[in-house]
Amino acid sequence: MTTTTYPRPQHGTWPADRDGARAFSWTVTQRLLLAAAVAVALALRLSALDAYSLSDDELNKLSAIKAYRSGHFEANGEHPMLMKLAMWGSVSAVDALNRHAAADHAIPIEFALRLPNALAGAATTLAVFGVADLLFGQAVAAVASMVWALDVNVIAINRIGKEDTFLLLFFLVAVLCYERGKRVGVVDPIGAQRWYGLSGAAFGLMVASKYMPHLLGIYAIFNTVTDRDPGANKPDPRSFYGLMAAAFLVANPAIVLPGTWRYLGAYVHGDLLAHHGYLYRGQLFITDVPVSPLGVPVTYYLRLVATKVPFVVLSAAAGGVIEMFRRRDERGFALLRVLTVLLVVPYSLMAPKFLRYSLPMLTVLDVIAAIGLVSGVRWVLRKRWLSLPGRVLAAAAAVIVFGVGISTAAPAAAPFYSQFQNGIGVAVDPTGAAFPEESYDYGVREAVAAIAAAAARPGVIVSDVPTVVSHYLERIDRPDLKSRSLSSGAMPPDGDELWFVVQDEHTTFENELLVKQLRARERPWLEIRSADRLALQVYRIERPPHRIERSCR
Repeated sequence: MTTTTYPRPQHGTWPADRDGARAFSWTVTQRLLLAAAVAVALALRLSALDAYSLSDDELNKLSAIKAYRSGHFEANGEHPMLMKLAMWGSVSAVDALNRHAAADHAIPIEFALRLPNALAGAATTLAVFGVADLLFGQAVAAVASMVWALDVNVIAINRIGKEDTFLLLFFLVAVLCYERGKRVGVVDPIGAQRWYGLSGAAFGLMVASKYMPHLLGIYAIFNTVTDRDPGANKPDPRSFYGLMAAAFLVANPAIVLPGTWRYLGAYVHGDLLAHHGYLYRGQLFITDVPVSPLGVPVTYYLRLVATKVPFVVLSAAAGGVIEMFRRRDERGFALLRVLTVLLVVPYSLMAPKFLRYSLPMLTVLDVIAAIGLVSGVRWVLRKRWLSLPGRVLAAAAAVIVFGVGISTAAPAAAPFYSQFQNGIGVAVDPTGAAFPEESYDYGVREAVAAIAAAAARPGVIVSDVPTVVSHYLERIDRPDLKSRSLSSGAMPPDGDELWFVVQDEHTTFENELLVKQLRARERPWLEIRSADRLALQVYRIERPPHRIERSCR
């Protein structure tokens, strides 16, 4: 790569004022487009946010909030505090509202817990616009923000209570501030330090969202390669890293507690793992990091993109890839190439893989698709061998087809956004069995309610989300029904009525044989589907069959 220059900001993108550091110069059109994108993003992320049961990871966050309230901040210590603090505020606010609402109008805990992620996902629309506007111009920024707002796979991840949405939001804010500093620093290196400081603080909040500092490393590699001699136009290390550390500590104070480090040590050592294995394409794979890249197949994320991204996005991205290499000396395109390689390759080689890990990759793909659409439209409008009306009609047709393609996928999949497949996905995997993780524990709440209504005597519900089952049993006040783990080594005692809740997404090496035997010998008492896919099965057994054997291998 060659060194990238930073031209003086021009009117319409960056105002050329005395300080060189004012905010964006928004036009009315820009504001309307961005407001529409944010509104769409918010509506899609908030609608039916409580459709899914709490997952075991989300219930861990709820348990951490309860611990925080009693002054114990080491809970759920494998993850930093920032998102959980936001959830704490959300849950507390909803609790206050529910105290003044009728029981049938109470806001569900599932909604309250996921609300911060939905809001952060909508806010990311602004960050995507800002970064794209800086690096690729207003047209690409407008398209990229709308593609992000409507991205069905992104929406699915933004609607679960996991840290990845916050991680990406603050990474993009950090990049936005740093790139703004680079441009301001061309004419005002001292004034640029404000932006560099904000970037450092945002990187600190990023790590306080999820312990994945490698994104800072990737961006540092990009800057080192593309700007070998920045001169005075670079951050002051003391303020940059000082603000990074301060923001991290303020948003994640539990990191200074000895209990947090003991918890982290146990987590890294694997002492907290109750089961092993990840089901993908109907086969269990090892997810232990030391076996990388021999765990989940390296084609996982490539398959995800090929089968779950709308065709219009893939088609536009093809044109964007051409621009990435045609304009290889420009800073924005260099960043896209670095992110593409250093996100896809290392993530693909790691043994553990999850759908939510694809969020940064999907964001890069959305920006590339926006570049492809804009460059394609401009190419058509420049072709003199077409009449002017012909050029306008062709460009308009491309925009309309793209707009219809991205705007129909998410509403058609709602509220089961994670289960969306494009035409390729439907053709190669019509039952949607390749990614059972997409179910996100849908139906556990409904299964527990059905069991509680049918169970006339004490019994045991055996599942691989025992804490989630216990939570819902507590809510419906059935203390005579106990919850046990399907992957644990101990079977419930004879004499109890057994209810087995079986979910493909929770198939492990510990429970695989038992599940196979149940399905071979018993008929499901209940099946719950999300859209047209099987989410879970419930098996009712009056007495525990002595022939059922458990493999703990």
